[in-house]
Amino acid sequence: MKRGEASDSAVANLEALQPLDLCACKTVSDIVEGMRRCSFGARMLGEVAHTLAEWVDGEKKPLVIFGGRSDTPLGKLLESMHARGWFRDILSPQYYGASRRRRREHVLVVGGFTDQDTPALFGRPERAIFINPWGLAPPEQAQDGHFHDVLFSDPLLIMQILENVLTERREGFPVKVSALLECLSRYGGVASAVSHGAAVLEAMVADPDCTVFLTISGAMTIAKMGLVICDMIDLKMVRHLTTTGALMAHGLIENMGLPHLRYDPRISDKELAELKLNRITNVLEPESNFDELERRIIYPVLDECAAEGAFLIGSGELYGRIGKFLSQHFPEGRGILKSAFERGVPVYTPAFWDSEIGNNVFHWNRQREERGEPRIVLDLERDVRRLVEAFTKTARVGIFTIGGGVPRNTVQNTAPLLELMHAHGLTHFPIRQIWYGCRICPDPMWLGHLSGCTYSEGGSWRKIDPKGLFAEVLADATVVWPFLVKHIMDQAERGAITLS
Repeated sequence: MKRGEASDSAVANLEALQPLDLCACKTVSDIVEGMRRCSFGARMLGEVAHTLAEWVDGEKKPLVIFGGRSDTPLGKLLESMHARGWFRDILSPQYYGASRRRRREHVLVVGGFTDQDTPALFGRPERAIFINPWGLAPPEQAQDGHFHDVLFSDPLLIMQILENVLTERREGFPVKVSALLECLSRYGGVASAVSHGAAVLEAMVADPDCTVFLTISGAMTIAKMGLVICDMIDLKMVRHLTTTGALMAHGLIENMGLPHLRYDPRISDKELAELKLNRITNVLEPESNFDELERRIIYPVLDECAAEGAFLIGSGELYGRIGKFLSQHFPEGRGILKSAFERGVPVYTPAFWDSEIGNNVFHWNRQREERGEPRIVLDLERDVRRLVEAFTKTARVGIFTIGGGVPRNTVQNTAPLLELMHAHGLTHFPIRQIWYGCRICPDPMWLGHLSGCTYSEGGSWRKIDPKGLFAEVLADATVVWPFLVKHIMDQAERGAITLS
């Protein structure tokens, strides 16, 4: 088959992704199965779990390659899974490489290995899954936009999740998220940080005197986490949302029922450009989706603004109008801005122009200017005023962050802004610091950017109250975040906490 024929076939069979619906999930296995239809790390986890379950159920049990000590938490977990008959054996990378095994087998490579082990691990297995946080895998399994039989996350965290999945699928014993978090709490490292993150999130959303700000960067709606955000809004876990315009645009497209597609690496980026299929890592956003968004939502809302004389607005006001429009014209579908409008949750985009919605507003304004009509001005100071008001009217502030960047610091910067105004004589603005904080982002502190900035560092700016409660989870948010939100949903359902 020629390259052109292969890419034509690939385009014709692109898979439409599905949002992760936690309301339809009862157990850890349910959530992981739902992740198979998402993207990024969530999809890697869902696909690895599916493949591993097939191997364990088959006659050819997988061989585990593990270079760590057997008396560590991860070593003990692997040994317990081996004792249940799920693995054929556990070998070190060195032993596997030196054994000159000729048998073609299924291999699960957990953790790191040396350059000397690479030829055997990359070339000998019939099929191999690689689980590590360093991107160690054969090049053909980890390409730009294509990640097959790999999962680049903390192995102990992932293996505990996979153990829960196999327990349910093989033994019929359902594992709730609370049981997963209890296991993780005993392990240390990233695994325990996940459990601690769930505890901090629970504390802030259950505190009736706390206003919780959700801040999100990264392509989380493209990752198909849009309904997770809706759940946090609908169940009153958060009272304000600060995010990116791109995340909102992709979320609106999802709300309209238009598809995001799984990328097929047989299609080159040059071909994608010709087809107007915009790639975001391993997901495709058809340009036609943006055309529909501007025609069916953005331009009608801007026209309403003009008809009502609302020419000076903040991003929060514009998003509120879009949410109202969605509630009226798209009543059946769930969506972030629709939920935010119906629950009275303001949504802000501090870097508004860096998005397709910003492009739409700019184009709409230029058309009006050429007709001699007034244009809309985005006054982002209005958003800051609302953040200041929210900070000063609550007893305690909580922040739950996915990623970092401008959305995170826009909220955190409200504390030094209040300090500045207070120092310059505006003493009726009380000084307020963040009391609760939980962030999920894999970036380490030594990269020097805000996504990896610790809460302790934020304390030096007087953004963070050192007496408060904080959790820092250095992990892929698409893998971890759904479990934390589902934990809160379960706690609320059984009456352990009240969300108000």
